[in-house]
Amino acid sequence: MTCMEAQSSITAFINDEMDIAELEEFIEHIQDCEECMDELDVYYALLTAMKQLDEDRNLSDDFSQELREKIDRSQERIIHLRYNYYRKKGVLMMILFLLTVFFSFYHYFISTEEKNTVTRSQFRLRTSFMEERFDKPREELNRYLKEQQDSTATQTVE
Repeated sequence: MTCMEAQSSITAFINDEMDIAELEEFIEHIQDCEECMDELDVYYALLTAMKQLDEDRNLSDDFSQELREKIDRSQERIIHLRYNYYRKKGVLMMILFLLTVFFSFYHYFISTEEKNTVTRSQFRLRTSFMEERFDKPREELNRYLKEQQDSTATQTVE
């Protein structure tokens, strides 16, 4: 973060309007750059004093101390959120590991049925799909024609 970016982020820091990534970068810059820290100190004193006057509260005695406490709280918040992030990631990994182990053991200990190998089957692979549609009517027609021939043959004999 540059000094210009840090100075433009001072009011957002004072009003707690920064997200965690920006806050972390801002605090890191403020701790390294003395000019920006002085600028933050002045802005914090002015804005906090104006806010306290608007709310009819007593003015603080040491704005610099309050600013240091605010920076410390912000750092603790960053550490806490990082801890929560890694803790959640660890719990998720542990759950995935346990599920993997569970399903592995489940698969291992399942009672396996005896394998019944097929030695002979009535199953035949159909090679033509149209023949089956017309096989039955063709057989019935052939049977009918044969009956007709037989009946005409017996009538001519008599």
